Amino acid sequence: MKIFPLSSDRVSLGITETGGHLSDVAFDIGGASRVMPMHTAPWSPDELGADIDPILHVLRGDFFCAPFAANDVDPAETRIHGATANGAWRLAASGDGWIDAVLESPVMGARVTKRVEVRPGEAMVYQRHTLEGGNGRLPLGQHAMLHGDPPLRLAFSPFVWAGTPPVPVETPPEGRSVLATGQTMTDLTRAALADGGTTDVTRFPFDTGHDDIWSLASEPDLAFAWTAATCAEAGWTWFGLKDPRTLPETLVWTSHGGRRYAPWNGRHTHCIGLEEICSYFHLGHAASIADNPLSRRGIPTSATLEPSGSVVIPYMFGLVATPPGFSAVARIDEEDGGVIIADDDGHEVFAACDLSFVTNND
Repeated sequence: MKIFPLSSDRVSLGITETGGHLSDVAFDIGGASRVMPMHTAPWSPDELGADIDPILHVLRGDFFCAPFAANDVDPAETRIHGATANGAWRLAASGDGWIDAVLESPVMGARVTKRVEVRPGEAMVYQRHTLEGGNGRLPLGQHAMLHGDPPLRLAFSPFVWAGTPPVPVETPPEGRSVLATGQTMTDLTRAALADGGTTDVTRFPFDTGHDDIWSLASEPDLAFAWTAATCAEAGWTWFGLKDPRTLPETLVWTSHGGRRYAPWNGRHTHCIGLEEICSYFHLGHAASIADNPLSRRGIPTSATLEPSGSVVIPYMFGLVATPPGFSAVARIDEEDGGVIIADDDGHEVFAACDLSFVTNND
């Protein structure tokens, strides 16, 4: 598997030629060793046959999806999450701390380019995907995945809606999901379970032997929106920053042994996808461009490609050390040269970053 390497004094990673997945993302946040919080599937790329989509051969880290989820509109491209997550990326240019790549095949007629960047003194990864030209409506998203072992506490910027998809993610005997379908969540610590009772979906894992999905829609008027996962046991917080107008929803995929069919075979565990998307859950291209319950609420579920236009999707994520006693993130505020990340107990940490990467997206 060919990988394009990229590094700075605080971050190292690779970009897979197949699918453009971020591989072996490692952060230096002080201490004796680098932290590698991102998830990698527990199989080797060579283990899977040619009948399995390339995305599963290389599944790791983070990748760009266009379309997001089922590719059920273009008969020439049926792979889940589209050519951007399965196809070949060609290295176009590179420099000190950055790589530009071009997707070899167009998406709905659009030329797709990728910029991945790391900067001195920052434990951050910057990504920008640009779709130039094309025609039609397209769901898309960033598919970041963390490995939740030890456990994680999740937190999100203010949101206007949260809920589960109208159908189970997995069904017996091939799989298992535990969240009640079609629910609207007003309290994330009391999400309804399919067999009765409630669970706290801000904690991962919250069950075993299941794969589930839930989603929330960010407050659209925020200057930036954020998603955070705190590993108190290891002393760090991972956080992602986005423009809520281009990526209005956060889809949370909890994959903890609930898929019993190949290649998952019950062994894909401790994976949590914190996926920033413009899509109707994971239900596919056709469902996302059709009238659906989210679009009826005024929540966008697709972007629009135009022959003379471009769609630009900036996204950034990073890692910061947190002190003993730091709990779930309560707020992330802009600060000169970066952001302040705080919990409800008075702990605050500073993360150096260029927030304008996502706030200046006009």
